[in-house]
Amino acid sequence: MSTTIYYYVRPTDSLFVRGNLAFGDSGEHGSSQMPPPPSLFAGAFRSALLGQDAEHLSSFLSQGRCSDAALAQCLGTPDNPCDFRITWLSLAGEPGAGAAPEPISPLPADLLMLGKSFAKLKPRAVQTGVQSAGDLPLRATLHSAKQEKPTGGIYLRSNGFRQHLQGQLPEQSHGIESHHLFVRDPRLGIGLNADARTVEEGQIYTTEGFAFSPHDDTTPAPFASTGFLVGIQGVTDLMPLEGMLRLGGDGRSAHYRRVNFSAPALTNMLGKDNRFRLILQTPALFAHGWLPEGVSLQNDGSYRLQGDGFQARLACAALGRRETVSGWDLYQWKPKPAQAAVPAGSVYWFDDFAGDVGKLAAWLHQGLWPHNPDALQQSRRAEGFNRALLGAWN
Repeated sequence: MSTTIYYYVRPTDSLFVRGNLAFGDSGEHGSSQMPPPPSLFAGAFRSALLGQDAEHLSSFLSQGRCSDAALAQCLGTPDNPCDFRITWLSLAGEPGAGAAPEPISPLPADLLMLGKSFAKLKPRAVQTGVQSAGDLPLRATLHSAKQEKPTGGIYLRSNGFRQHLQGQLPEQSHGIESHHLFVRDPRLGIGLNADARTVEEGQIYTTEGFAFSPHDDTTPAPFASTGFLVGIQGVTDLMPLEGMLRLGGDGRSAHYRRVNFSAPALTNMLGKDNRFRLILQTPALFAHGWLPEGVSLQNDGSYRLQGDGFQARLACAALGRRETVSGWDLYQWKPKPAQAAVPAGSVYWFDDFAGDVGKLAAWLHQGLWPHNPDALQQSRRAEGFNRALLGAWN
């Protein structure tokens, strides 16, 4: 099993992460998404690997494979990415120059900030007389003493995320507002005629970027810089310890450096009730929509996860709004297929577990993919989609 190497990626300019909405008419606004999909970093790091030597880049573009044996083992071909794989992606903050970055996560779908305190959604049976369109026996329900809208723009710091995985409620100090991590940076653009290189009449538009490492004179900054924490398998020592990347739309610059990091892990996976949560760490592309790979409808009407040496019942789910994942295939020079994705932070509750806990953990470590993925699924797996973490269900 390949070792994951972690990098702290710090944008040195405004970052533009193209959304998947129609854009191009006069006066339109090009929206961006944050956090970005893991494919953004897969493309940036693979391009950096190829760009170290013009001969390697040329052989890959002409033959679809590197002439260098080590790079060929890492990158493979467009249809078979070989060893390269994104295994971790999160926002991150650097406390000081050269210090280990702290991962920052969006709030999972079962966690809210109400006022100044966190609150959890808990699976509960639907009460008699309440109509619901869901197929699962339990519903993720918030019990609160008063009606209150959740606070938006809140992210979860490392200690709070670890507590949440253990089934504990994070403390108020474990939340951080988005403006400490990034601020929106809209830009005005004017369309040009590609042949004449002159201004196209009426083609004025705006695009949305993100400026990282923001500093406010009125509020002390919690981090010296902000960016992303990226975990990659298969690169071994092919990447320099630090360097520069072309990142996002317009190929804006970003600095990366190798760092030490250990991904959070659940100490007691199942507890006494033989149940657990799956929390999506990156967006997921499932063959059956919202249902994770390995989960299917049974004759008794239940949904069960059936893996190699383990099984469990899907009891409840809390999902964010569906996202669209696409991109541009540089090798074939055409758009990638647009696919519906379950967003990062979505939560699945499983009970009635039976089998080998170690095999459950091993399956999860490989990502939520079928045993025999097709070429597109192999490509998306290398890009870091369908990564999830085990959480306690207390």
